[in-house]
Amino acid sequence: MKNRLSALLALILLTISVPALALAEPTPAPVPAPKGGHFHEQRSPLDWKSYPADIQALKGQLDQIRTEQKGLFEQMKSQNETIREVRKTLSPDKQKTLIKPAKQLINQMKASRNEIRSLRSQKHEAWDSFHEHAEGKQWSSAKSDLQTIIKQKQQILEKQRTIVKLQKQLITLINPSQQSHVHIGD
Repeated sequence: MKNRLSALLALILLTISVPALALAEPTPAPVPAPKGGHFHEQRSPLDWKSYPADIQALKGQLDQIRTEQKGLFEQMKSQNETIREVRKTLSPDKQKTLIKPAKQLINQMKASRNEIRSLRSQKHEAWDSFHEHAEGKQWSSAKSDLQTIIKQKQQILEKQRTIVKLQKQLITLINPSQQSHVHIGD
């Protein structure tokens, strides 16, 4: 009888203590997205080769867009540096005469940047949905998510092209001698 009572008491203690121990273990803190990075990059790398061919083809489109975006980013960065350097050489009088036309271009650039931020937020949500559908091997839904991501990235790309054109216009405005070097239609 004593053995049965001891065994029953031990079983009750185990039943109570195991869940309590499991709850006591700290849960890992969520990893924030890197500054300027992408939320989907925080997950483990995707094994694109394990996905169906149509999804792999869409991945190729994403890579092309990403390559083009890198080129545009470098161009924007270079032009921004040019704008800073030229601005430093302007006299106070010249700066005053350029404020109004420059402000209009700058406001258009800011609007494009805000639209890009909004599109990126939507793109992050689509990436989350893609990961969920891909993990569940819901290929039709995953393909639809990836197509949405591509459309959003293309819209972002167009906004980036707009910023490049506006920067070129600003360079031409503040430094007319650059006009022969900068083609606004490019």
